[in-house]
Amino acid sequence: MTNKSKAFDITKALISVLFVSLLAACSGDDGTPGNPGEPGGPPASEINALNIEVSEVVFSSEIATVNYRITNENDEPVVGVPSATYLAAQLLPQGFTNAGDASQWQYFTSESCSSSCDGDFVDHKNGQYSYTFSGAFNGMNNIAFMPGATQRIVIKVGGDTLPDGTALPVTNQHFDWQDNGGEPAYTRNLIEMQTCNTCHNDLAFHGSKYNEVETCVTCHNADKVSNPDNVFAPMVHSKHLTGFPVSLADCQTCHVADETLTENMNWARVPTMQACGSCHTNIDFPSGQGHPAQVDNSNCVACHNPDWTMSAHSQADTDAVLAQFNAEVVSAELNGDAVNFEIRLSNPATNEVYSDSADKLDFINDLRVYANFGISVDYTTRSAKSIKLQDIEPISGSNGTYQYQIAGLTLSDDPTTDKGTLALQGRLCSNGAMLANCDDTETTTTIDSSYQFFSATEVTDQGRRMVVSNETCGSCHGDQQLNYHGSRNDLEQQCQLCHNPNMQADASAINPAASTADYKHLAHTLHAGSRESYPDINYPGNIGNCAQCHTTDEAGILTAALPLSAAVQPMAFNDGSFTSATSAICSACHLSDSAKAHMTQQGGVFNGSEVDATAGTESCATCHGQGAAVDVLKVHPIQ
Repeated sequence: MTNKSKAFDITKALISVLFVSLLAACSGDDGTPGNPGEPGGPPASEINALNIEVSEVVFSSEIATVNYRITNENDEPVVGVPSATYLAAQLLPQGFTNAGDASQWQYFTSESCSSSCDGDFVDHKNGQYSYTFSGAFNGMNNIAFMPGATQRIVIKVGGDTLPDGTALPVTNQHFDWQDNGGEPAYTRNLIEMQTCNTCHNDLAFHGSKYNEVETCVTCHNADKVSNPDNVFAPMVHSKHLTGFPVSLADCQTCHVADETLTENMNWARVPTMQACGSCHTNIDFPSGQGHPAQVDNSNCVACHNPDWTMSAHSQADTDAVLAQFNAEVVSAELNGDAVNFEIRLSNPATNEVYSDSADKLDFINDLRVYANFGISVDYTTRSAKSIKLQDIEPISGSNGTYQYQIAGLTLSDDPTTDKGTLALQGRLCSNGAMLANCDDTETTTTIDSSYQFFSATEVTDQGRRMVVSNETCGSCHGDQQLNYHGSRNDLEQQCQLCHNPNMQADASAINPAASTADYKHLAHTLHAGSRESYPDINYPGNIGNCAQCHTTDEAGILTAALPLSAAVQPMAFNDGSFTSATSAICSACHLSDSAKAHMTQQGGVFNGSEVDATAGTESCATCHGQGAAVDVLKVHPIQ
């Protein structure tokens, strides 16, 4: 073979190799090379959320390397993340330190990467990243690494920007592993973050860097914090001792039963002095104050077994009592300025109707019916008329259905087309899980208040708009668990019968909305902590997240949207002046002179005549209405 032929063959071979290499390089969707088995794909161009997926932890020479992928909400790779924080901890099993002790995390280290790294950071330029810790976990923070124990790595990214200026939202992700990166045989997860966020929205700490329970417990343990009060369980319990919106006895407000949690019902299964004592602050276990002396947790479960603990913190008796009684309005009609109505009392547990009227049922402690009229104007009077059924005989009736009358209603201008509302509230006498004769017990159970709309001739399902619901309020307060004025707990319709626009604001107040008991202003200012009579209220969520309390209408639109319902009335003042409806609501939070000037320029009326305040001059919805440039549903942090 000639030298020329050899050269040709070599050139041909090189071209073939180059061609194969080019083909390999084009194996990704966009031609971006990826790691073996990990094609690159087009990088994310828009990022509203970050997702971190840990693929493995490689444990070599006792040093851990974590490999992970970061994507956006559309599963597109996020390339060029500039910084990250890495936490590492180890789990001691239940009973490991001493009989009766709960499982607990041991903190190893926190390492970070930005302009420099504690360990070894690799950006693979395709959404894949690797981090190798600076050294072996064994001995870090004076903690001995335990082969076979569950280990945890937490990765925190976000709060900064990509090189092109794209903002990165903060994201935490934990990964539990065992031995050489394998699936752990056990771990400790008691609470879902979404449970916390039913009240707190996007709960985050330490400069909003950490927003997962799994991250919090990785550091807030006895091997990291110097103050025992800052260990996670006692710290969280003690922080909820004041201002908690439901009964502290209801552990499952936070410890929601969830079989997907590895330590579901841990609060009942593993009682400890540390956890229980952080709520039962009147007890000193070692000294025997308020409880037989206990030197450790070894004997707790002997008395406080799961069944006992659940029973002591349970609403089961209350639920059982409530299940034995139901009161409902079955008919209603106007009779002059009175409403005639029929009430049926029944036992849903047995599907039986109580044959006697309320005044003859010995287990009824209190049963009242309230009435107000004029749904078109958010009611005609500030005080609803009422009667106590246990104190009066019905007008007529038999076999469980009895007739009553509430007289003296103030009717609206056209009662034939308008509607009213009847609301029921009350308390039942009980002994344990059973109804009982009120002469034999002092224990009472508050019923779930209810309501019924009525027209001039009949009961109706259509009535006053629903702006908040018992369900939305219940996300923090528990479903109808918040009782006012004795036994009123229907927050979606009952409260408004009295707390309506007929309530007056103080004309001299800096924030008039905080001086009136009109329901919409009362609710807003209570949660904003701006009412002088309630200085200790600390709303746990983002006050601008209207969806926390507001419900949606039949069209699926949040009821905080503009324009307001025509039934919404202006704010009335004790000097006879009025502020137009939309301006009154918005200025409860937007108090500045410039904000009020803006509202006035758009037709808002502050402390004017009733004629001016109801003239319809407000043009707020033009810019702030649904779909407009600055729609209130867009400019508020609604989730």
